[in-house]
Amino acid sequence: MNVLGVCAGNGVILHPFRKHLMGNIEIRSVFHTSKNEQWYSNFTCCIDKKLYQRPYTNVDVIIGNPDCGHSSVLSYSRKKSLGNPKQNDSINTYIKAVWNYNPDFFLMENLPKFIETFGKESLEMAFAKYNLVFNIFPVSYLGNSQVSRIRLIIVGVHRRLGKKLASKFKIKENNNHILKSSIELVGDLDYPNKKLCHIRESIKEEITIYAGKKLPLKEIQRIWLEDISDSKRWVVTDRKFSTAPGVYRNLPNELPLTARKANRQFNHEGLMMSPRELARIQGIPDSFKLYYRKAQKKYWINKGRATVAKSPPYEVGVWFYKRLRKLILKNN
Repeated sequence: MNVLGVCAGNGVILHPFRKHLMGNIEIRSVFHTSKNEQWYSNFTCCIDKKLYQRPYTNVDVIIGNPDCGHSSVLSYSRKKSLGNPKQNDSINTYIKAVWNYNPDFFLMENLPKFIETFGKESLEMAFAKYNLVFNIFPVSYLGNSQVSRIRLIIVGVHRRLGKKLASKFKIKENNNHILKSSIELVGDLDYPNKKLCHIRESIKEEITIYAGKKLPLKEIQRIWLEDISDSKRWVVTDRKFSTAPGVYRNLPNELPLTARKANRQFNHEGLMMSPRELARIQGIPDSFKLYYRKAQKKYWINKGRATVAKSPPYEVGVWFYKRLRKLILKNN
């Protein structure tokens, strides 16, 4: 099968398909660097910056996770309203790619709120040639340990393949998965490890812990371990937040919380999560390389975090790969 990524970031969701991958069309600058070092650490095919940068033919499957910020609490906290996904470039690029390449199957990952903000009828019109399956579930259904991470997976099966086939892509709860605590996921990592990108900022650095509040990382660690040692949530006492998402810490013997960007999630030691720690929580194997260079240390740490935290959990791609392989082999 020929697989094309469209707005699939730096390829976490595409990694299980790497032997079948034709390329990735990624228009968002956060996933690009001058030489696309992160992408080429794991893939030999190209990552394009626009939809028609190069011709692709005979595309069987399209996979992507276009922007979800328009439907998130972060968007609401900034603007006091949700964004309009119909005006989002990455979502429109994804839809146009499905129109243009007309694959047999596609998968789009997003937030559950996306159905409401875009509209289910609008989605059915946008993908009129497809039978759609809407899955909303905690990713623990697929074996990832983030029971608090609820996602939307839309699978499209071309109508030429028949309606019955679409039912094979319904995700159901699976209690056979063994979920792992935070310490089980990251406890064997020795710090530092540049090869795995298990690197973080200096403990002396000062960061914004929440809007308008700056503290040194060393002081943040002390507060986590001494003042609020039994808490997984940073309590804000000097102002009132009604919509802003919180700042969290993963407790060692509990399941990890939903992976967030650097200054919103800390590990059990009260330190900002390294790119590799976030990758482990996202189910991403160590065989998925995170590019790191000592020059521009902070830049590459943040690129590593964006690569893994702004991607779907790895198990989503694995599930889709296994499901497609099973159906293709059965039909052949």
